[in-house]
Amino acid sequence: DGKLSFDEFKAYFADGVLSGEELHELFHTIDTHNTDNLDTEELCEYFSQHLGEYENVLSVLEDLNITILKAMDKTKKGYQEASNLEQFVTRFLLKETLNQLQSLQSSLECAMETTEEQTRQERQGPTKPEVLSIQWPGKRSARRLQRNNSLSASSPLFNTGMVF
Repeated sequence: DGKLSFDEFKAYFADGVLSGEELHELFHTIDTHNTDNLDTEELCEYFSQHLGEYENVLSVLEDLNITILKAMDKTKKGYQEASNLEQFVTRFLLKETLNQLQSLQSSLECAMETTEEQTRQERQGPTKPEVLSIQWPGKRSARRLQRNNSLSASSPLFNTGMVF
């Protein structure tokens, strides 16, 4: 209905870190119209005050999304008539774009998991510092390094026009 009740808010925003009481307090902080429902305007107003560096990130992601959709639309229109080589190059570029996005997603997932774990640790108090510092970042970073091996637009190999 375009509005979030507290139950809907809690279902979406519960992160296992904020308590039910803290979520309820946040809900009422965001509910500036005092309607016991959050509308889009209230959510945008609240989160826009806290964007910081993420304002640029989200703006670039919006531009990236538009650019990718335009490229895919052009691909859809011209792919059938393209030569086998042109189709091959298109498939490579699509695959490389996907690899780059997956690499970015993997890095973001690692950052989210790390920040969530750090917050949980802070709330629970330190228990075994030597174990806590070794958890998933090592596993994740190894996987992230492997995924980042794909060519990027700034890679010298990519700029030479060589396709592997």
